Amino acid sequence: MNQPRVSVIIPVRNGKDYLQEALDSVLLQSFTDLELLLIDDGSTDDDYSRYAHQDKRIRVIHLAGTGVSRARNVGMAQSRGDLLAFLDADDVWFPGKLQAQVNYFDAHPKVGVVFGKFIRWQALPSEAFAPASSLMQDAGNLTRADPERSGWLYTRLLDGLLVGMNTAVVRRSVYETIGGFNEAMRQGEDYDFWLKASRVAEMHSLNGPVALYRIHGASAMHRLSSDNHLVNLLKAAAMRWGLKTFNDQSLTPRSFDERLARVYFDHAYAHYWHGDRVIARAAFWHALQRGHRPLRCLAYIALSYWAGHARPSHH
Repeated sequence: MNQPRVSVIIPVRNGKDYLQEALDSVLLQSFTDLELLLIDDGSTDDDYSRYAHQDKRIRVIHLAGTGVSRARNVGMAQSRGDLLAFLDADDVWFPGKLQAQVNYFDAHPKVGVVFGKFIRWQALPSEAFAPASSLMQDAGNLTRADPERSGWLYTRLLDGLLVGMNTAVVRRSVYETIGGFNEAMRQGEDYDFWLKASRVAEMHSLNGPVALYRIHGASAMHRLSSDNHLVNLLKAAAMRWGLKTFNDQSLTPRSFDERLARVYFDHAYAHYWHGDRVIARAAFWHALQRGHRPLRCLAYIALSYWAGHARPSHH
């Protein structure tokens, strides 16, 4: 087989309801020099081997339920392309996305990651989703980068810039330099990967949306953890690399503290309404100590004592 230019890695675990839409959005791309590695991570809802019959560019790899980071790592290790692209099994690419990104890489040989914006794909009141076709935009004419989201992005990533996994394409050389996803992390492994990438290469965002990101009603609630993974990740990054990037952009210690405060507040808020009030109270204290929304923090701290057993059903 000839070596494809792009390897597309799609991890899936019991995702047959949405998978076909994701696959079609790849297979119908105008850029066709690709392989698609479908990493079945211990699914029990379908025989995923059958998807290989749809298109000769599809390879199915079976794992035993080892987690999304391991699935992506196996996909990257077995991929053959010079460019690695990612898509989750319930998300969808816009037409022209890959062609626009390959063209951008060709025009900017020093750029290591090309990503784009994404559109949040909310469920309808019926809990169904509007068809992807009704929300599609042509990404093929995106030729320029968004300067606010392009360059040596380390400090901007630290400060909260989001790189959507399903929008990004990475040069193989970047992956070979930084390694894969941290399989020990329960959350934030993609953020950790982009922080590492931002230390070795410029990352540029195209100036428009390239994908749909499906929002499941309960997804965030299922992932609530007593640990504040994001705060731990940010502190570890700052300890390892500091608050500066290669073009002398830096984040002031005060700005970084404000970023931590926002993360503590969000963690507290999520736990206050959907988790553990004691965990919420401690996180509100951390936000308060950093001067973030003091009146709201104090109000929630007081309420957390008073309404310890209440479980409101709405915000």
